[in-house]
Order: sequence, then structure tokens, then C-alpha cells
Amino acid sequence: MIRVNGLDVAYVDESTQALLERLEIEPRGIAVALDGEIVRRSRWATTRVVDGCVVEIVTAAAGG
Repeated sequence: MIRVNGLDVAYVDESTQALLERLEIEPRGIAVALDGEIVRRSRWATTRVVDGCVVEIVTAAAGG
């Protein structure tokens, strides 16, 4: 089991990019952190999500 934005999600041995695809999350304008560490977009395809991981996915928002 992993935790994504506070919700339990079934663990699958996959990359960060594959997780986003499985959850049907549009990758444009988002940032991803695994266990509190930001994962660079260029590393999404090679960075594995491990069992028990806490994943935070945030969307950039303009404001002022």
C-alpha cells in the first residue's frame, strides 16, 4: 500500500510516471514528491515508487 495525497492506494511496482498514468493524472503543471523529496520530471520514468511510500502530487497555481 502507498499513500497518495492522503489516500491509500494499492502498491504496484512501477515508476513515478507509470503511477501518474495509472491514476489518470495529467502531468502538465504538477510536482511530485516521494517521502518528502521532490522528484524531477526528468527522473519520473526511472524513479520507482516503493511499498509504503508517501506520494504528494501538487498542481501549480497562479496567484498573487
